[in-house]
Amino acid sequence: MSVEAQYDQLISTINQSIATVDPELAVKIMYLERKLPDASPRVELDIEYNKGVDVERKQEIVRFRYGLPIQPTDHGLIATGQINMGIIEEIVKDKDVKHITGKASPSSY
Repeated sequence: MSVEAQYDQLISTINQSIATVDPELAVKIMYLERKLPDASPRVELDIEYNKGVDVERKQEIVRFRYGLPIQPTDHGLIATGQINMGIIEEIVKDKDVKHITGKASPSSY
């Protein structure tokens, strides 16, 4: 099997495991976690919620549970901070989460 076919298989497996998370973001975070194990990556999560969800309540929950700075958007929240895949997996357990995308980069001190 070619490397590209293996990559496609990896993305497919991630989609099956955590369908509401952008698989490219998940791969980037996991790469940074392994490359720089002493600090979680700096991540900007764009959390989109289903229509009709009380975003203010979700904002308080995410802020309280994970201590992340939060900004509301038209469709959900943007959370920024040192975030690992464990935190993302906890966030997506919320059935009101429609989709998560974002950006990840190495943490800086």
